[in-house]
Amino acid sequence: MSEGRIAIIGFKDLIEIFKIFGVETFSVKNDLQALDVFKNLSEKEYKLIIILESVSQKILEQKTKKRVLILPDTFSHINLGMEIIRENIEKVLGVDILAEGEGYYERKNY
Repeated sequence: MSEGRIAIIGFKDLIEIFKIFGVETFSVKNDLQALDVFKNLSEKEYKLIIILESVSQKILEQKTKKRVLILPDTFSHINLGMEIIRENIEKVLGVDILAEGEGYYERKNY
């Protein structure tokens, strides 16, 4: 069993930097290729599979028990990754700390 393995699926130019951190990279050109890679990786022991938001659509349509992180990227405009992060933070903390508008950091000290 290979504990602690992490993989990332996405466009080559955006995921190459993750090699520095020991993440296994799998470059794809579209969401159909990403789905094929994801299915292959799902059969292996990975602690976490990171998927760039721009190639995540087909994967999100699948039901999986794998730990998946959708990471926002420069080619996606739907902000799905950020919405998932926001929902998870709200579940844990009970409050949306990423909400726009007046908040702790927006208050002015008078």
